[in-house]
Amino acid sequence: MVNCDKCGKDEYMPFRCKYCGGYFCSEHRLPEMHECTGQYGYSRSTTGQTGFQPTGYSYTSRPRRTLFWFSQTELRELAIGLTVILAIPLISYWSRVLASPVIFSAYFLIFGLAFILHEVAHKFVAQRLGYWAEFRINKQGLMLTLLSLLSPITIIAPGAVMIGGLMNWDDYGKVSIAGPATNIGMGLFYFAVYLVAGSPLVTVLALAGMNINASLALFNLLPFGVFDGAKVMKWNRAAWGAAVLAAGLLFIFSM
Repeated sequence: MVNCDKCGKDEYMPFRCKYCGGYFCSEHRLPEMHECTGQYGYSRSTTGQTGFQPTGYSYTSRPRRTLFWFSQTELRELAIGLTVILAIPLISYWSRVLASPVIFSAYFLIFGLAFILHEVAHKFVAQRLGYWAEFRINKQGLMLTLLSLLSPITIIAPGAVMIGGLMNWDDYGKVSIAGPATNIGMGLFYFAVYLVAGSPLVTVLALAGMNINASLALFNLLPFGVFDGAKVMKWNRAAWGAAVLAAGLLFIFSM
């Protein structure tokens, strides 16, 4: 939830004022309803039922709210999603916990970062473009993720970043590619670590990092349904093809 900057009301999908950068409820979404302090020129000649008195001048701008921020609700739901995600390696490889707790802990960290940074990348790009964006748990996706723990096919879809406001396809594409691109970037980082690895332990962890991030990127780049790939392909087929190629090569090498 996000609090209205005018009245403090909790809003699931708030309106963002393009003049002052604040977030408001439906009642206070118009500049004149929240005493906008941005570059908004009031030129209305009648007040109607609002009680607003036109002044004929513009307010001076104020500093915008911090660009990248998390609400308590979002942090809680990210924690739930991360807990479910981390249950996958814990259940699938529980025998390795006792055999090598150090390696398993590192593997645990790699797995968690792949998920968290993927979602945060979506969120930060959307916020950078001026949209309200927060991670939310999806009940159906959460159930599919839990059920996949009992099957040979792993599904990682406990939730997604929800975005408020009407988006054009250029912005939609940039936000959608941000998650897979982050995983590909992390995969390349692990590849660089692999090239300079001086011990078998580091080599194993680097290959695991490549495999996890490449797998997550490829899964999200599927070009249909609600996957990122469907949106990216509609936005830019070349970008989608390049991302799939990069993630595919990393996946093949890590095997």
